[in-house]
Amino acid sequence: MSHTYSPCPHCHALNKVLSTKALQGEAVCGKCQKPLELHGLVSHATTGDFQKILRTSDRPVVVDFWASWCGPCRSYGPEFEKASTTNQQAVFIKINTETEQELSAQLGIRGIPCTIVFQNGKEVKRQAGAMDAQNLNRWVNS
Repeated sequence: MSHTYSPCPHCHALNKVLSTKALQGEAVCGKCQKPLELHGLVSHATTGDFQKILRTSDRPVVVDFWASWCGPCRSYGPEFEKASTTNQQAVFIKINTETEQELSAQLGIRGIPCTIVFQNGKEVKRQAGAMDAQNLNRWVNS
């Protein structure tokens, strides 16, 4: 069965979530039993959440670095979400560059949106700018 990883916004526990439960809006934290906030199969993550997911994930982790004031980021968000629902071979997360400035600087994020794929905890590819869902999945799987 397909799954994703989602950090709990309440207790910060990392949850392995069945994709079917996430897509039906039925995902809850295994620790505190509060609802998990997923958009499609996308979770918002802090630096700590990101590091936990990289250590835990058995599949590629696709990260959208974004900011709320960024117009292209806002238009890319729905495409990123759509890609997450059609590419269940990867884990999709979003990181806000405004709240996670240290991580963004550490990774050398110079422009947003910026999408990075990590495999086994290491960056394997990076793409600046927005893509549609089909091209994003093609790029992730290439």
